[in-house]
Amino acid sequence: MDFLRGLAVLLVVVLHAAQHGGATVEWWDDANRYLAPFRMPLLMFLSGVLLTHSLAKPLPLYLWGKVAAIGWPLGLWLALYGFLVRGGVGLPDNLRDYLATGDYLWFLMALLACYFFAALFRPLLTRHPKACEWAFLAVFGLMITASVLSGSIPGLLGNTLWYGSFFFLGAWAQPRITRWIAAPWWSSALLLTVIVGVSLFGINGANESLRTPALAGLAVLGIAVALWFAPRIPRWPAVRVISWAGRNSIVVYVAHFPVIMLLRDRVLTHAQLPDGGYVVVITLLSLVLTMLIVWLRPWTSWLYVMPRSQRVAARLS
Repeated sequence: MDFLRGLAVLLVVVLHAAQHGGATVEWWDDANRYLAPFRMPLLMFLSGVLLTHSLAKPLPLYLWGKVAAIGWPLGLWLALYGFLVRGGVGLPDNLRDYLATGDYLWFLMALLACYFFAALFRPLLTRHPKACEWAFLAVFGLMITASVLSGSIPGLLGNTLWYGSFFFLGAWAQPRITRWIAAPWWSSALLLTVIVGVSLFGINGANESLRTPALAGLAVLGIAVALWFAPRIPRWPAVRVISWAGRNSIVVYVAHFPVIMLLRDRVLTHAQLPDGGYVVVITLLSLVLTMLIVWLRPWTSWLYVMPRSQRVAARLS
């Protein structure tokens, strides 16, 4: 799971470096669009896989854990990015819009909303765990359906409906993942063939809207294939580095976008490079500097978890 989480979050870095780095390359943009149906759904799905374990904690401890580990870095990095990198976001309308959308941190807002909503299922999980699993699957279906029928609601609400649905799919799938990983090779090969075939026929991230039934199915198939292949990948050094990024995905996610913006506006602003070379340089620099920030995490933990949160957790427990 760490490898897949790391792969997904590093692909987010690659995407944002290409989208916001100051230059574009058509074939690179096309490749990123083909990955669009899978990248954020996979991140949400993997977060949902951990939901049942989290809900087993006492409710105050569960809620405090999400505030300390998600709410804290969300608020802190909203401030750091908004007032240091963007040089202030203006008052009152720009600030209100910035806080409402979350800018690049919308994922943490959507994830926090999913965790808080999931707390409502805790009594059902305690008394009827099997029924709760199917309730999670029902929520997935309802959220996907609402997102499709609404005509792709823009902004944070739309993102929460669409991507948050995969959070609850992950919660439903958690007890079934081990059995799926043990499935014969032809099962995953068949799904991979379907994914490639559907993509070649044009149902892919190049479409204007990612929120269609076809792309929801494509995302689910892609997640299934990734889950099957991940444990079978040899533990090469690159795989271990990606897994390390996965274990520190919160650091990668909150830090990468300010790094890209600072590189674009302060470091590479006068770089005389062709577009292709520029995209390669800013992508590589963004990855290296972001991973350096991950390496510094033991000395900067207050940026990602609320200070002294463990003391509060001990009292709550």
